[in-house]
Amino acid sequence: MHKQLVITVIGPDRPGIVESLAKAVKQAGGSWQASSMSELAGQFAGILQITLPGEAVASLHTTLEALPNLQITLAEGEDHPEPQQQLMMTVTGNDRPGIVEELAATLCRLSVNVIDLTTGCEPAPHSGAPLFFAHTLVALPDSLDEEQLIEALEALSDDLMIDIDRDEDA
Repeated sequence: MHKQLVITVIGPDRPGIVESLAKAVKQAGGSWQASSMSELAGQFAGILQITLPGEAVASLHTTLEALPNLQITLAEGEDHPEPQQQLMMTVTGNDRPGIVEELAATLCRLSVNVIDLTTGCEPAPHSGAPLFFAHTLVALPDSLDEEQLIEALEALSDDLMIDIDRDEDA
C-alpha cells in the first residue's frame, strides 16, 4: 500500500539541497507529487508531498535525517476531496504591520480555507514605497460567493486591491 507524506525541510541555504531530497525520494521508490521551496533570509525552507510504498517510509526517514544541517519533519497525508468553489486571487496594497493577520482573520471569519498562499513586498512602480502582495488560492464555503469575499477584503483598507484570476487553466 502506498503512503502520502508531507515533508518539511529547513536549514542554512546551500546548493544541492533539492537534489539531495529528490535523490532520497527516488531511492525510496517514491514519487515527488508537489512542492514549494524558497530561500528566506539565508535559510532554505521547503515543503513537499510525495507518495511511496508504505514499507519504505522508515528508510526514507533515516536517509533524510542523515542530510547535514537540515531539520526535517515527515507527516502522513490523507486524501481530501477537491473543494467545489475555488478562487485564485491577488491582494495588493501598501505594506504595513498586521496586513497578513487582517487578511487571515477575515478569511477565517468567512470560513474560507487557504489552500495556497504566497506573500511578499516589492517597490511600488512610481513611488518606490513598499507594496504588499498576496497570491492565494482559497476554497469558499457554499454559503459565500465571490462578491461577498471581495467586499469583505476591500473593507479592510481603502488601498487594498483584489484581483481575481478567471483563467480556467491556471
